[in-house]
Amino acid sequence: MNLLGKNLLMSGALLLLMTAGAAKATGFLTLESSPTAAEVWYTGPDYPDKKYLGDTPLENRELPVGRYNFWLILASHDTLAIPDVYIAEGQVTQMNREIPTHYGYLEVSTEPDSSEIWLDGVRIGPSPYVNNLVLPGVSQLKVMPRAAIFKNSSRNLPVGKGDSIRLAVSSPYRDKSFLQENLSLPEWRLQLETGAQFRSNTGSYDTSGSKNKFSSDSLPSQWDFPVEARFGLPQGFEAHLLLPFNTHTNPQVKKDTASVFPANMRAGVKYTYRPYNVGFDVTYGLGFDKSSAALDHDFLALTLMGMASKDKILGEAQAGYEFHFSSKADNKRDPGDIGFVHAQIGYLVDPFTPYLGVRGIFKMQDDYNGKPDPKIPSGYVLIPEPGLIVDVADLLSLQFGVPFTIVGKNAASYWGLHLSLSLGFAIL
Repeated sequence: MNLLGKNLLMSGALLLLMTAGAAKATGFLTLESSPTAAEVWYTGPDYPDKKYLGDTPLENRELPVGRYNFWLILASHDTLAIPDVYIAEGQVTQMNREIPTHYGYLEVSTEPDSSEIWLDGVRIGPSPYVNNLVLPGVSQLKVMPRAAIFKNSSRNLPVGKGDSIRLAVSSPYRDKSFLQENLSLPEWRLQLETGAQFRSNTGSYDTSGSKNKFSSDSLPSQWDFPVEARFGLPQGFEAHLLLPFNTHTNPQVKKDTASVFPANMRAGVKYTYRPYNVGFDVTYGLGFDKSSAALDHDFLALTLMGMASKDKILGEAQAGYEFHFSSKADNKRDPGDIGFVHAQIGYLVDPFTPYLGVRGIFKMQDDYNGKPDPKIPSGYVLIPEPGLIVDVADLLSLQFGVPFTIVGKNAASYWGLHLSLSLGFAIL
């Protein structure tokens, strides 16, 4: 081979090597998206048909030098096209794209938690709830707490394409529940209660439990017109004050501490632990010097209480003890302490709550000069009270009950009427 041929052969080989080197030149791609986990498809100089590259985020993915078209594909989102992206030799091309969606994003948290969430009449799950597939438009959102003491909440919810909506819904208490459960009010809520209460003694139980009826012309009876103010404080506390405003003059009726109706002024503080709906009440009853005005002795009442509900059924229970102090008329006599229990169950059918309560009162033996008085032994009564609570305009509650004794020992028996009105509203 002559010299010219050898030169041509060497030139061809060099050109072939240079072409091969140029074809192997590469660059790098870093691609992030919001939301992440989007599929990345592309076409390029060597790939005229779409090819899958991976899911975002991609970091320093090596590609041959050239121009590319990319597509980001993510479920429930629009496909995002990124055309004419140049990958330069040895360089990193960085991109960050937000993928549009044709749905809305909805996140709902509630107080109390685990409320049922309904959207356009369809139950979509308990709270907290997240849905990124809400169709654009105006929907009706309803929050239904599991506990019957809370009211349902509903609102119109406009959702646009790509909107992100985060809601925190706090369900208000039902006003009637304050009468029903006897736990602390929500903070900064003022509630005023008043009414009329009547009691007519029908007889007495002796020490054996046998009932002796009173004659019709000597039935001691009483009317009370109690007024109570309750005020919810932060952290589950409540302060309350009760004024009995009784009109009867029979001192024996006034001193009957086994009555369900208050016969003297009392003030107290409650604390409720809401996650479990249990509470503790400390009440001080102030007696007056004259029995014609009220009970003639002071007392301190400690009460444990709790409430539970399922669907539309409300249940409430209390147990307590009253420590009675010496009589003001005779400092040597202690009228005897009292223990009591109370259970009540109601069924909520807006705006009504029929209920049945049962109360047991246990009177301890009187003390005289620090010693038990055998002339006045201990006793008890059991008192059911069927009744009805009516909720008016979410602010006003009416309660009507008919308490009466069914069994007892060394205590009076009676029947009565109980009508009360409760008005509550938030101060702040």
